[in-house]
Amino acid sequence: MQRKERKDFSVLEPSLDNLTILIRERIFSPVIKELYNEFINNGTYQYLIEILSQIPAEYHPPILHTLATHVTKEKPVFIYGIGMSNFVDAKKTRFVAASVDLLWCLSLMVDDIIDRDRLRANKKTAWSIYGEKETYKSAEIAFEVLQESTAETLSPSIRTLLVEAVKDSLNSLGDSVIRDMNAGVNDILRNIDRRARFHCEYPIKALFAGKENEETTFLAMEALFCANRAGQILNDTKDLVPSRIYGRDLFADVRSGTVTIPLAMLREVATTEERQRLTECFNAPYLTLGQRNWLQNFVNIKLPRSQIFALVLQNYSRFLEIMRKISTSECLVLSQKWVDYKMGQAKKLLLN
Repeated sequence: MQRKERKDFSVLEPSLDNLTILIRERIFSPVIKELYNEFINNGTYQYLIEILSQIPAEYHPPILHTLATHVTKEKPVFIYGIGMSNFVDAKKTRFVAASVDLLWCLSLMVDDIIDRDRLRANKKTAWSIYGEKETYKSAEIAFEVLQESTAETLSPSIRTLLVEAVKDSLNSLGDSVIRDMNAGVNDILRNIDRRARFHCEYPIKALFAGKENEETTFLAMEALFCANRAGQILNDTKDLVPSRIYGRDLFADVRSGTVTIPLAMLREVATTEERQRLTECFNAPYLTLGQRNWLQNFVNIKLPRSQIFALVLQNYSRFLEIMRKISTSECLVLSQKWVDYKMGQAKKLLLN
């Protein structure tokens, strides 16, 4: 039997018509595939396309490129699941879920510029292809369109909530705590939550606006914050631990002068001399070969892997505990599969 050749779609310029093709070419995990299929089947994708179609075509390339690069859809899927589990209007739920997916895309575009990252998941980042100014402009125009669409679809007050959450999330990137090598773990965790307001607090408040279910609102926000914390800690660990899987240049956070949870924990167990050497590497755009070799050896010996793993597990466990209370069995099954997938990553990074 002749083997069927796999078509190479990587040469295609992303468009609204071929976006799903490009995304599916990037999906290799069954769990990510299942979440993406849910994203398509529950109607959220169609709402995303409707929002994107309102953005002038000349601003599409950086956005579509990023959507076709970072293909995981757990955020909109969980938001959709929470909304439908609690009898929120289906159209409203799909719009909020699609909005968060777009917001997440725009945040990646901006984060890559701030961090000067040229690669994301083994693909060039939007700004490194289309230019820094052009990528910023696309994100700015898209956010303006989303604001207008939110006011029309939901309400002007929800639009105000959206803008406030996004602004505070952006401001958190300039918080002095993440530039302070002496910052404690709890301070960094609070900043992580602040940074995540636009995709944890905002969508839940938008879903339950006008409904008398304060307990469910609080629990749903806590669930999303817990899942985000765990994912952020795990993502930041990838910056310190070598892996061929994630297509990342090591020590980007160290070079950019950003304190993360793994970095703060690493500093806590360091000797006075090691702290001094770590400080010399911190916020140094270009690390020498000697500094890189020292960092790799230092991380290999001193990184408190079991503590980091425990913190990731604690937050994912709390996420599932809450989801058992506020979501249907279908949503819970997907949540469990996602946590199993992420904890598998955590074991490879931290326990092997």
